[in-house]
Order: sequence, then C-alpha cells, then structure tokens
Amino acid sequence: MPGSPVATAFESLKVFDFEYAYLDSGAPASPNYTTWVFVHGMGFNAAVLEKLLPLARAHDLRIVSINRRGYTPSSGFQDNELTGIGSGKKIEDTEPFCRAQGVEIATFLVNFATEQGIPLADPDSRTGGIALIAWSLAGIHATALLAYIGEAPEDTQSTLQKYLHTILFHDASAHALGIPNTVVRRTGNIALVWSLSDDRKRLDAFFDFATAHYKHGSVASDNIDDLEFNNPSDIPPSLHELSYDERAKYTDLKAFSYTGCDGKLLFCDTTAFAALTKRALFDKARAEKLPNVRLRFMSGGTSSGALVWALWTLRKYAENSPKVLYGIDAEKARDIKFITQTEGNHFIFWEDPEKAIQQYGVAINL
Repeated sequence: MPGSPVATAFESLKVFDFEYAYLDSGAPASPNYTTWVFVHGMGFNAAVLEKLLPLARAHDLRIVSINRRGYTPSSGFQDNELTGIGSGKKIEDTEPFCRAQGVEIATFLVNFATEQGIPLADPDSRTGGIALIAWSLAGIHATALLAYIGEAPEDTQSTLQKYLHTILFHDASAHALGIPNTVVRRTGNIALVWSLSDDRKRLDAFFDFATAHYKHGSVASDNIDDLEFNNPSDIPPSLHELSYDERAKYTDLKAFSYTGCDGKLLFCDTTAFAALTKRALFDKARAEKLPNVRLRFMSGGTSSGALVWALWTLRKYAENSPKVLYGIDAEKARDIKFITQTEGNHFIFWEDPEKAIQQYGVAINL
C-alpha cells in the first residue's frame, strides 16, 4: 500500500570513534549492481526514505540511507563540536565542523564499500560503484565532502575514487548552496516557521510546510513569477496518513532544535556556505581530488518554489560565470548538470517511491 510505513531496522557502521546508523536494502544478485547512498535533510531522519528499499533489487540497486550524526541512534555531538556553527557564524568558524562531517561521510562510504564488497564503479557502463544522493539540507554535507576530501587520509581518497561516480543533490536549498535570499518577500510562510521560538511548534510547522505540494505555473521558465512559494495546493501533503505520534519515527526534535546540529547550521551566515560551495564546485585544484565525480542537481515539480528557484539560480551561475556569485577566483571545475522534474514534491520518495527511483535514475545518468 503506497501510504503504509515500512518495517525497518537500523544497522551500524563505525566511522572513526563514531557510530553511524543506516538502513540497507541488501545486495541484489547481480555482480555489477549500483549502490545509492542517501543522506537525509533537516528534521527528518534516515527512516523517511525507507519506502525505497523494498524496490531496490528490482532495479539492480542497493539502497542505503545514512542516519547523520546528531540523529538518534547515530552518535551525537559533543558541545565543543558545535561551537563553530550557529547564528551569524562565517566560514572561518564553520570550517572545522564542515571538514569533519565531509571526511566522516567519505569514510562511511569507503568503509561500507570495502566491508560489504560492493562492485567497483564502471565508468563506461555507469554501473557499479556509488551514487551519493544528498536530500535538502544534506547538500551541505555533500559539498563538505567535495571541499575537504583532500584532507582525508590518502587511502580514503584513493579508495573513494574507485567507487564514487556521482553526487546528486535533490532539492538543495539556497542556504545550503550559499545563495543569498533575494526572494525574502515571497517566502513569508517559511519565515514565520523560523520565527517560532518553541522547538516543537517550529518542527510541526516545518513538517507541514515541507511536506506540502506547491502548484507552479512552470518549473522550466526561469520566471520567478511562475513559482509558488507560500500557498500549498489542495493535494494532501506527504506523510498525512501518519498519526501525530507516528511522526516521531521519522523526525528528530533535538537535531532540529535551535541548539541542535541542524538548527545551528540553519542560522549560520549564508556566506559560510557560499565559500563551501565554491570550494566544492568551482575550485579546479580541489576538483583534482575526485576528478571523475559527476554532480547532478534536481528539483521536484511540486516542491516549494524556494527550492526550484535555488536550482535555477545555481544553474545560471554554474553555466555562465560562477564568479558573479561565488567570487573572483571561482571557475568551472566539475561536470555539473541540472534537471527540473515536472512531478513530485520534496517527499516524492515517500509518496511514489517507484517514480522517485525513475527520477533519480534519469538525473544520475544525465
């Protein structure tokens, strides 16, 4: 039944001194299957992607969903690890946190790949290996991996090159990409969400905003007036079939809170993530560390207009001159392509997991 939750059990993988919980569909029978590794966004944990797992083998896929640190049952953070992120923090403050998270995600991929014996990437057939799929705020963690992979141990770098062939950003936010919010007058509803001082009320409001569908005039026009930023359509929101208590399986109030890892990330100065994105996407020297990794950006057809606009904006500068947005030394350095889907909201993997797999497959293979 499309609306029914799936029974899932977390497994655990050691990364340095930390435990990373994850979900795993298991290996298909094929000797050259591809592994898709998802990194979840803000407020929602790895279990929200669970409906994809039962479909994986039919598509010759292995699907893994990482539960980021700070989200139970993965290891939490010590207070000193979070001192560099928070309201107004800039790149010189955020760099230690972002570096650590990027290297940890890279190490998870290497440890998982080698311990599980997954197939190596085949660049000719585009089979095997790993496609990393960063959903929403996890765009920060994916850009951190790209920006700081050169600071991982040499064997981690060389091994990762044998497996990781694509990073797909699904509905990356403008904040995660370091894009200044020039559409603030259009984003009243989400601004009201962030203004709520009570963490529980704010998570509830964010849940309603993020899971909604937004009807756009066009997601392909590059005309901002075609996008709907505030008013959900009449389509029932994702996860609407869950009771209030059932939502707790898929959310994490502590991580989302103002003092939690993601609440603090949300209020860092946008320039911190502009610097991070420049290093990840528009720095030729850093790109040499993972020279064959292809970057793909995808937005949902009924996701919030703010997410579609973020993709449009990044595409404009990536395809023309990144210097305008990311600084005078920003230059084209990687294989980057974009796709605006015409169907599916921010939670398409929940509402229509089969369609989600099709969309991810198209985007990864652009």
